[in-house]
Amino acid sequence: MSYWVAVVTRNGAQQVSSTLTSLLDQTAKPSRIMVVDDGSSDETSEILTEASQKHPIIQILNRPDRGYDIRRVPSNVNLAIASASELRTEYLMISGDDCIYPTNYAEALIRRMNADTKIAVASGPPNQSGLMTQEHSPSGSGRLVRVSFLRDVGNRFPVKAGWEAWLLFRAAQMGFKTILFADLTYLHVRPRGRGHQFTYWGAAMYTLGYHPLYAFGRIVRNLVKLASLKSSTALLRGYLMAASGSSDPFAVPFDHSLRNFVSGQQSREIVRIVAYAISHGIG
Repeated sequence: MSYWVAVVTRNGAQQVSSTLTSLLDQTAKPSRIMVVDDGSSDETSEILTEASQKHPIIQILNRPDRGYDIRRVPSNVNLAIASASELRTEYLMISGDDCIYPTNYAEALIRRMNADTKIAVASGPPNQSGLMTQEHSPSGSGRLVRVSFLRDVGNRFPVKAGWEAWLLFRAAQMGFKTILFADLTYLHVRPRGRGHQFTYWGAAMYTLGYHPLYAFGRIVRNLVKLASLKSSTALLRGYLMAASGSSDPFAVPFDHSLRNFVSGQQSREIVRIVAYAISHGIG
């Protein structure tokens, strides 16, 4: 049950200790917990230094303070991967600094992934403020990635919008499974989508090649689900800005093969939904 954990933090003084404690308390112990501190200006650095002195498996990578920018997250994860290159583990776990995991979380996931070698990525669903999120695939934090699969796709994440979903689509394209195990919930403290993340997610729909109807449906679903015109407008704005040929390198489309795969999958889903609606007299 060998795995290591990459944690990315920025100004996480209020939560990072709880996250590290929950990782240290796992029944299947990680080989290493690599924490990338993205230029924190609060007490995060002191907390991490104390934790690493007490627990040698915690190692810290400090980056300069360049202000908040969610676009640095994949770069920070890649830095952790490169810094842990000598490790020979079966799995990598990715976590934010505000996640608290049940003590059997990693062990349960690894047992299930060991039982089916076609599972490339797996996680449980996050619980926020007592509410289960309506996820259908492995979420950003809490996911375990099979290291052999990650090496097959370059052993790094693309530094562009949609990098987390890219991993799932790439796995499906290669014939692997990605599974969300609904019974393995964990606590995700901060709400997702703050700052410009909804704009970023809109750009991700374009970079990944979402079918336009599917992208529009997701924006409408977000409006209905969250009752937030602001976040839905941000999704639409991010999608349109990327589609208009933005010069931002973070919004550069993925390769045609992956985009065609994603669009093809969604086209078939749209056809199924329309066929179901017609056969049941809906609409």
